[in-house]
Amino acid sequence: MMKKTKADHALTALKAGLSLVPAVGGTLATLVGDYLPTATQRSIERALAILEERLAAIEARIELGSVDRDEFVELFKSCYLVIVRSHREERLRGAANLLANMLLRPDDRDKLSYTALDHFVRCLETLSIGALEVLVTVGVLAGEGSVRSKSTIDFRQLSKRMPCFEPDLLMGLVGELGAANFVHLPGVPEIRTVEYGNYTIEFTGLGRQFLAHVLSQEEGCDA
Repeated sequence: MMKKTKADHALTALKAGLSLVPAVGGTLATLVGDYLPTATQRSIERALAILEERLAAIEARIELGSVDRDEFVELFKSCYLVIVRSHREERLRGAANLLANMLLRPDDRDKLSYTALDHFVRCLETLSIGALEVLVTVGVLAGEGSVRSKSTIDFRQLSKRMPCFEPDLLMGLVGELGAANFVHLPGVPEIRTVEYGNYTIEFTGLGRQFLAHVLSQEEGCDA
């Protein structure tokens, strides 16, 4: 008989607690008990599949002998927490990208420092999915990856590109990115237009790095 883990005991306690909720408690307990373990396993399998693809793509650039084992284990544990807590493709792909990046040779142009990797994995976990979507859109509007890339856009452009978000929510998501220094808001315009329309959004170098190395579906993007 397999010994139950702390997670198993926590799940059992959660199901027992939900069962006490009148009317819908039993249904909720069943949903959590049946779906949560399966969903978590799917996330792990998907992340491993993405990591396998990444490692196959950069095999010639990997140098395992130069990897600090303690740092790799620390990063792996942080990435694993991201994976088991989310089913979103953005987070799973980001975690795999970070792990693959750490295995690159020290002289590889795309290799990030451990400090940057550690910071990025925490941003990957804490930023909302909406904020990650906004960052991708900011990159598109800034022409990231093209010879005409620019460092600033205005909020009106962003709002027009993402009409599914009301302006107040969209500005809140921009604020999330600002707290991570992925974008920067220079300040309040002297004469403001409605719904933040003429606010300027600066796309920072750190934001470009995160977009290129964490959220990108392609390995080896320039920062």
